[in-house]
Amino acid sequence: MIYNDLALFTLVADHLSFSKAADQLGIPLSRVSRRVAELENHLGTKLFERTTRQVRLTEEGRRLLDRCQEPFEALQEVAGFADETRRQTIRITAPPLAARATIGPRLLEFAQQNPHVQLEMTPTNVMLDFFSDNIDLAFRVGPLTDSSLVAKRLWSVPYCFCAGLGFIEENGLKGAISRQVFQSLPALTAGQPWVLENGDKLQPSNVAHSLIDLDVIALAARRNLGVAMLPLDMMGGDLHELEVQDARPLTREMFAVYPSRRLLPARVRALIDFMAPG
Repeated sequence: MIYNDLALFTLVADHLSFSKAADQLGIPLSRVSRRVAELENHLGTKLFERTTRQVRLTEEGRRLLDRCQEPFEALQEVAGFADETRRQTIRITAPPLAARATIGPRLLEFAQQNPHVQLEMTPTNVMLDFFSDNIDLAFRVGPLTDSSLVAKRLWSVPYCFCAGLGFIEENGLKGAISRQVFQSLPALTAGQPWVLENGDKLQPSNVAHSLIDLDVIALAARRNLGVAMLPLDMMGGDLHELEVQDARPLTREMFAVYPSRRLLPARVRALIDFMAPG
């Protein structure tokens, strides 16, 4: 009986809904709730946090799902379950800019090649928690600070200093600029010092605007509101790279980040391998 309850738990966890699991199985909602409660009692731990508006996995529930999902997916495939039953979800978070420019298009390619997988992506710069926020995989720009997570490097993200063409002409910023002059210019920042290739941090002394979102910073720079540090692939049009003496921005790395290599579901592993450069 415990195996049936584990299968039911997996279905509820995939949908994050007791009612959807009940509908899919064609059994009463009360039976689903009772059997999950019995499983929680048997294991001696709470698997779901339930409110009137949402259901989410506890950390213990998340760990149990990681252990259960791959074996049950394999059994479902062998048993020839319907496509809907075998539909697998990957919950992803990524920085908004990367989600639009690089990660999003690759995810769509993966989805086309894997029609049995459903992707749920949350674009955000916030470091969501894998367990409380129910995330399978996060794409994050390094350097990374949480040593408890597994990180696979995907590609480099070179940065540069830049400004709008009108701002460059107005301030006579041709050729290499000294650090002193550069730091005195109106700066458009994301609320943090600019990290350099040699490990130094360049702190602008004249912050014109702190804007957080890189797209907004780029728009402000194009409107000639100040200098900025942005990914090199955002340059173009009237946004131009600036050379600052003895100050080269740090090239950052994009990583696929997840909680545990041992418990990584096969579908998430397949997505990570797909995203990595060939």
